[in-house]
Amino acid sequence: MLHLSQTAERKLARDVLHVELRAEKTGADPQTVEAAINQSMTKALATVRATPGVEIATGSYNVYRDAPEKNPPQWTGSQILSLSGADAGTLLKLGGTLQSAGLVMSNLGYDVSPGAVRGAEDALTDEALAALERRGAAIAQQLHLTLLGYRDLTVGNAGTGEGPLPRMGVAAMTAMPAPVAAPGEATVRVMVSADILLGAKQP
Repeated sequence: MLHLSQTAERKLARDVLHVELRAEKTGADPQTVEAAINQSMTKALATVRATPGVEIATGSYNVYRDAPEKNPPQWTGSQILSLSGADAGTLLKLGGTLQSAGLVMSNLGYDVSPGAVRGAEDALTDEALAALERRGAAIAQQLHLTLLGYRDLTVGNAGTGEGPLPRMGVAAMTAMPAPVAAPGEATVRVMVSADILLGAKQP
């Protein structure tokens, strides 16, 4: 019994941009901080919803007390705003607008869309299975055996094994140029494995 695995891969352009920003505020009491965050996020969501083709999600909302040794205690809070879409130019411009409005950019990066990954999956699976068969037959020949059959065949799903490539940002309270990012390519892979039964060649 020969246990064998094989991987097929190809490069795909990262075609979806993810932008993560946060409304971050500091104040003397939690109510002031929360009110400022809520106001900032309300304005940001209105701006984003006026832009077609952008997927929107809000993330974690945190408020905590910070008590330095020699200064009065302060409260700090933040809420995450996540955006994604295929129109990178629009999203980058929108990110710059939100930075100018006071939001902090936490993360900016490209990823391969699920549709593009699924589109490559069948061809990669065929390639990996063909490679598995060729390698199994070659090993059998080296051992003066023949390939009799397969058992426990496992076929993985296509994936890149990575998340969006990050780029950190900073806040700005005045008009500023849009952030810049280049998509590049990601490697999409499919792995297959199997137990291959080898036996003596028939005379």
